[in-house]
Amino acid sequence: MRIRTVMGVMAMVWTATLPTMAFRDVVGADSHALPVDVGRCVAAYAALVERSYAQTAESARQMRAAIQAFCAAPSQDGLERARSCWCTARDLYGRTEVFRFGNGPIDSTRGGVETFVNAWPVDEAYIDAVDGAVAPGIIANPTKYPSVGKAILRVHNQRGGETNVCTGWHAIEFLLWGQDRSPSGPGDRSFRDFVDGGAEHADRRREFLLEATDLLCDDLAKLEAAWADRPGTYRSRFVADPQAALRSMLCGIALLSGFEMSGERLAAALESGDQEQEHSCFSDTTDRDFKAGLAGMATVLRGQRDDGVLPLVRERDAAVAETLERALVHAEACMLAMPHPFDAALQSAGSSDERRRLTAIMEALESLSEATTAAARTMGFTLPTEPQG
Repeated sequence: MRIRTVMGVMAMVWTATLPTMAFRDVVGADSHALPVDVGRCVAAYAALVERSYAQTAESARQMRAAIQAFCAAPSQDGLERARSCWCTARDLYGRTEVFRFGNGPIDSTRGGVETFVNAWPVDEAYIDAVDGAVAPGIIANPTKYPSVGKAILRVHNQRGGETNVCTGWHAIEFLLWGQDRSPSGPGDRSFRDFVDGGAEHADRRREFLLEATDLLCDDLAKLEAAWADRPGTYRSRFVADPQAALRSMLCGIALLSGFEMSGERLAAALESGDQEQEHSCFSDTTDRDFKAGLAGMATVLRGQRDDGVLPLVRERDAAVAETLERALVHAEACMLAMPHPFDAALQSAGSSDERRRLTAIMEALESLSEATTAAARTMGFTLPTEPQG
């Protein structure tokens, strides 16, 4: 069982428990009326969310087609194709993480799917028999788990512990790449693990991979539908309350950059130096995760037609907007120097250039979070420093 710590304090994977009431805390509402363009900004954001989830869902369906073809006739080429499709879909999903932390469809206490889509870290021994494991995992234990269908996987996801993950991106990632035993590269699972007679429980491994992929596609389709531009959807309620919507948007940026990326994904990993602490540890694509997350935040802040958050803040206080924009630009510059592979950088000497660059990214993301929180205050909102609930 892997434990993560942030500054010496045990940190558990968070499940959204934000209240279902209007998500806002307006300070001095009479003297801090919101800019008149807030409705336009919120509408543009809602369209961005729908478009982003639609693109992610479509890319995941293409990944599913590649995985189905691979499982029908396992080969090295087929495995490489499935891995490539996973990376493409994963990059698109990473840009959607800025839509979290607002009690929306992704992490709502009423039907949120985040823990089924992106829970981590993964104890791979919970899924399959692996080196060093005492007991067989779900795949290698047909007596305890006679079925590995979607409903069973959903029931058993994180059952008995936060690292008992058997659904989502990272469960699929483990099945495609296998354990990462290398300090300088990803896992190197053989396609023969899925060939009858080539490895024990190959048929169940194929079934698990297919079912987990179907489940991920189902959950992404739910997010796409929730943000569709039609009456009765979550989106229709979101745009109907621009003040709550804007606070939710700011909260997503502040908590993703500070609490999640700077803290959970970087500070904890730097403190432990454990390669198992990286977000996408089996494929060694954690650097891509960070870049995608920041790209998503940049899109929300800047908008596409002067309809982002920054123009609203600039209308209220040009100096605060300038500080926020500088923090974003600085984070982008630091992110360009993100070392690869992430796990090798973690295990490098404390004074190494790789760890220096990771530390610079961590601090830049924290500064971006602080600047976003300051901008929220200027707009009349208070934001939490960590997820509530």
